[in-house]
Amino acid sequence: MKNAIVIHTSSDSFDNDFSVLYFNRSYLKNQNHSNLVCYENKDFFFPVSIEQDIAISIPRSPFGSFFVKDSSNLDEFLIFVDHVKADLKKRNINLLKVVHPPSAYESFVDTSWLINTGFQVEFEDINQHINLTYEWHEEIHDMQKRKLVTLENEGFVFQKMESDQLQVAYQFIEVCRMTQELAVNITFDLLKSLFETTQAYDIFGVFRENKISALCISARVTEKVAYYYLPATSPMFRSQSPMVLLISGMVAYYRSQGFDHFDLGVSSIKGKPQESLRIFKERMGGVQAGKTSFTLQI
Repeated sequence: MKNAIVIHTSSDSFDNDFSVLYFNRSYLKNQNHSNLVCYENKDFFFPVSIEQDIAISIPRSPFGSFFVKDSSNLDEFLIFVDHVKADLKKRNINLLKVVHPPSAYESFVDTSWLINTGFQVEFEDINQHINLTYEWHEEIHDMQKRKLVTLENEGFVFQKMESDQLQVAYQFIEVCRMTQELAVNITFDLLKSLFETTQAYDIFGVFRENKISALCISARVTEKVAYYYLPATSPMFRSQSPMVLLISGMVAYYRSQGFDHFDLGVSSIKGKPQESLRIFKERMGGVQAGKTSFTLQI
């Protein structure tokens, strides 16, 4: 049957090579969801984690939502969602939550389809990305251009770090976050496992006299989009803004690798803007787009 759905209750029960890291079997298996359910037919793939009476697609990931496997139309999507709702209802689920990816990511249903299906907007976060197909240096603020020159003149150097430096990188991020009374949102063991099994993560640093001044662990979320995942700046160097050089180096690297977008992530918390962060990313050439959180009553 054309719209028949296969329901997977384990990441071992499906084998995919979807173009998005968070929908990859190795990634989902590493997250160790207590109750993972994945819905799939010829047109769509949709993973959720059951958390008591709520289904979330997918927690601990920057976004979830409905992945489009093949060309389809709204009518087919409505049928698919009806099947998903019916199964969730049997599981005594009252609410479905979806964080929909920003426009830089292809292969997802249009946001209008979710609204047409009955999803309600909970909030919309500010997401920013750098378009790597543009001449990036023409897009950044003059202040950032001056900082780049100053950093290079003062001996700051950008480097792509080796995979065996993951623990050093993680410890640096952890210490930097502690000084801001923040925690790293992933354990080292889980990050190491994801690093090794998916091979989709990179480490970049800015050094001055062999001291790390800024660092970022990034993720290649698709073949065309890289994500600014775990950035950190040493308090010792914060006044020099080494993150400007770090982003510049990462932009150059991913452009050389044929990527189209560098996702700088959200600049808001549950829809409330973090204005200083938003302005910094904007001055770095960040283009603003929405990342919408939806809910659907079952």
